[in-house]
Amino acid sequence: MSRQSKTKPVIATLVLGGLLGAAAAALLPSPHHAVSATAMRPVALPVETDAIIPQDSFAMQRTFSGRVQAKRQTALGFELAGRLAEVFVDEGDVVEAGRLLAQLDTARLQASRAELIAARAEAEARLALADVTLQRTRGVVDRGGVSRQDLDEAREALRAASATLALADQRIATIDIELGKTRLIAPFNATVIRRDSDEGRVLEAGHPVLTLQERGAPEIRIGIAGRTLDRLEPGRVYPATWRGQHIAARLRALLPVRAATARTVDALFDPVDPPDGMLPGDMVTLTLESEITQPGSWLPLGALTEGQRGLWSVYIAEPLVGEDADLTATHRIVRRTVDVLYQSADRVFVQGALRPDQRVVISGLHRIVPDQPVRLARDAAQLAEIRHD
Repeated sequence: MSRQSKTKPVIATLVLGGLLGAAAAALLPSPHHAVSATAMRPVALPVETDAIIPQDSFAMQRTFSGRVQAKRQTALGFELAGRLAEVFVDEGDVVEAGRLLAQLDTARLQASRAELIAARAEAEARLALADVTLQRTRGVVDRGGVSRQDLDEAREALRAASATLALADQRIATIDIELGKTRLIAPFNATVIRRDSDEGRVLEAGHPVLTLQERGAPEIRIGIAGRTLDRLEPGRVYPATWRGQHIAARLRALLPVRAATARTVDALFDPVDPPDGMLPGDMVTLTLESEITQPGSWLPLGALTEGQRGLWSVYIAEPLVGEDADLTATHRIVRRTVDVLYQSADRVFVQGALRPDQRVVISGLHRIVPDQPVRLARDAAQLAEIRHD
């Protein structure tokens, strides 16, 4: 066998031994490898939490809506039927109490009055004749010129003539009243907000001609429902909102009737200092607060997450103990179902299996799941990172 052929097995043996040694060295742990594994361990996610503070009750705010309205508004019409002769005002006109607004045609009534004046003159003449006749009869009855019967007839004729004259006066007075009803007079200081009829139209009795709205401070009518109604006190001032502006309104009266559909009671408020531009028809909201005796806790609205079957849940950060705790994770996420009793603008009052020593996650809920190891955010940089996500 040649020298070269003997050398080949030796070289192969050395190469194979080197490969096996390298593989064994790679499998054995080294101090450098342990440090690298620790450095590569993922850092637990920081979460923002808040303490749970139990309470025995909560203040519930309820908002009710109503409208501004004039204290007096009326649709004016004539008590008599007739042809509308003239309307002296138009929409938007400001009128004073007692002003003549419209007039019916009075030709028929004037003719009737003239007829009654003539009838009265006739009754007056008959009365004068009856009086003269009675005086003459009295002068001759003692001399036997007329009988007692004639004297009685003369006396009663005078009474009848007097009654006829009085009846004529009453009929004239009735016509004068009817003539007065042909004039439409403003009952209070007001603004004409609607004109319903024009000249020449034949109106039925009571048909509206003009609609007037009283000038002056308006009132606010708001329907109130529920237990809040029992806490209202007439004469007390309550905060209200009109066009985004806060105003004060004094409760004047609670009407003793409940609406059949809405089951509300109308409350009438007087604005303490009516702002410029407040008009009938404007919307006004009234916010009332009542204390509800119910145990629970206030939480930020961002602490809620949707649970199963339409329920609401919160995430609780429970401390890790024993072998579960390490340098990066200090807490574990646990889901708790809660009942939402009341919601305000940015927070909710909830009831559930919550303890005062627990902390609830209040932001970044989309980044966590139950049983996830986390750590509590401690500084501003971590909080900014959570809120940015």
